[in-house]
Amino acid sequence: MNKYNSLWVEKYRPKKLDDLLLSEDSKTFFSNISDTTPHLLFYGRPGTGKTSLAKIIVNDILKCQYLYINASDENGVDTIRNKVVTFAQTKSLDGKKKVIILDEFCGTTPEAQRILRNVMEEYSSNVRFVLTANSIDRIVEPIQSRCCLFNLQPNTNDIIKRCVHILKSENITVSEDQKPKLLRHIEYCYPDLRRIINDIQKFSISGNLLISENNELKDFTKQIFDLLISKTNSLIIRKKIIEEEKRFNADYQLLLSQLFDLFYNDQNQNDMTKKNILMDIGEYMYRDVSVLDKEINFFCCIISLEKILKS
Repeated sequence: MNKYNSLWVEKYRPKKLDDLLLSEDSKTFFSNISDTTPHLLFYGRPGTGKTSLAKIIVNDILKCQYLYINASDENGVDTIRNKVVTFAQTKSLDGKKKVIILDEFCGTTPEAQRILRNVMEEYSSNVRFVLTANSIDRIVEPIQSRCCLFNLQPNTNDIIKRCVHILKSENITVSEDQKPKLLRHIEYCYPDLRRIINDIQKFSISGNLLISENNELKDFTKQIFDLLISKTNSLIIRKKIIEEEKRFNADYQLLLSQLFDLFYNDQNQNDMTKKNILMDIGEYMYRDVSVLDKEINFFCCIISLEKILKS
């Protein structure tokens, strides 16, 4: 049977609150929301269920009239003035408060955010806003202060249980040697559950789970590590990375993670140098989540490591 006949990430997309990987406290809160609940802002890494939660709130919990906007595509002032304000001005047909979902709100321009904060107050008697964002740092403080904030980051054990449930439901055979590989893959991709589900479907095309560990990526990361240790000019390193992006599928987050592990296990650096390097890589891993150009972010990390290693 071809396991690509349906996308598992859609087939197993949460449809009700209990399907989401949330803490019990969060489930209790969301199950009891009402017209008196303040505006909501969900933030966290991609694939953690922010959009699913927003849609479950309007469709399954509040059962209310709502407007959905992908704010990364419609991120300007005109969207706020034309679509948001027009929807917010009128009361709902059933007397309930309406909800406006602004998905990926961190992609909205500062000017649009400035206008929205006034809209949120002016039309609070008619609507509530549910905002989602990958990076909360790109949302202005006045909007944050008008919302209840929730950092959506599922528990690792819950992700493992969800993956096991999907594999069993799809009758996928998992051999003993594949189980530790599955755990390592979940750790690499954590907390992006969407990516994990897509990957295990790809690895299960034959009806058996066969995770192919990316040794080519490990070899490439080791080459970058060796170039840094040998104090090769960062411009040369960048050229090599750009030319060979296909070797690691332009996955700079994973490249940074493996580089972190290599430096952590390096016995040739003194403790202070190693700590500075690890702190730097950790900082650039954090920035990778929200930057517009991940390659430039990685290159800036290489420049920073070059300075540390030459000092």
